[in-house]
Amino acid sequence: MIEQLRSKYKSQLKRDPDKEFAPEFIRTTDLERRLVDEYGFDAIRLIFEDCSNALYPIGELPNDCPWARINGLDIPSAIETVFAPIESEVPALVDVLRDRCSHLYTEEKDDGWALHYFLDMLLHDGRRYYHIYTGGFPNADPQPNSCLIEFDWSIPPDLATLYAVHDGFGPILGSKDITVMAKMMDPICKEQNVYPEDYRYVDLLEFHPDDCGNAQCFYRQDSGYTTVDWDLEIWEISGSQDLFGYLDERLSQLDEE
Repeated sequence: MIEQLRSKYKSQLKRDPDKEFAPEFIRTTDLERRLVDEYGFDAIRLIFEDCSNALYPIGELPNDCPWARINGLDIPSAIETVFAPIESEVPALVDVLRDRCSHLYTEEKDDGWALHYFLDMLLHDGRRYYHIYTGGFPNADPQPNSCLIEFDWSIPPDLATLYAVHDGFGPILGSKDITVMAKMMDPICKEQNVYPEDYRYVDLLEFHPDDCGNAQCFYRQDSGYTTVDWDLEIWEISGSQDLFGYLDERLSQLDEE
């Protein structure tokens, strides 16, 4: 089936750079959604074959895959099993994953395994499409990376609890990629001779950057940790929230507005 799909649709899935972007975006996203609806996992393999390694759907997970134990489960039950350690902390997120996940599959990467949640969602114009949350290898003992060690940080306990389920999930950075904001911002502050009044960058640990330069960070204080939003434009922090409350609110929102 995959060879038949490739010969018929591979070229059609590519956007034509010489054509106007908006119509091409609509054409290709509609085609992707239609192919997945019609051909299921074979279509997913085709869509991502240029950027993914070996993909295995639930029910066909290799024995050495860290999620092999969910092979005999349906998708909702598999999600409940994976998220069982934190399900009570992120109930809205688990509900969305159960309700919207139409395909659950693993990928064997060069640096380990990943679990992909293929989620049905609506685009801003109301068209059906998909969103994928990728979960990293479960890591029961995440260690501080070189940046955290440099600025005397340990991994916050709630983040370590998340990493025991997925070391990195969706837009949430894994243990190798989280960074203390002092690494980037202290040299800028020194060069411009401008410093924040209410906090120090050495006390901000970035774990969820957005596409505009802003970030959700752990804020280290004498009383413990909370998470805050750091605004690139005004260099201010706001919206104190615990990690799981933040994850449950932000990651359970799939549909575009």
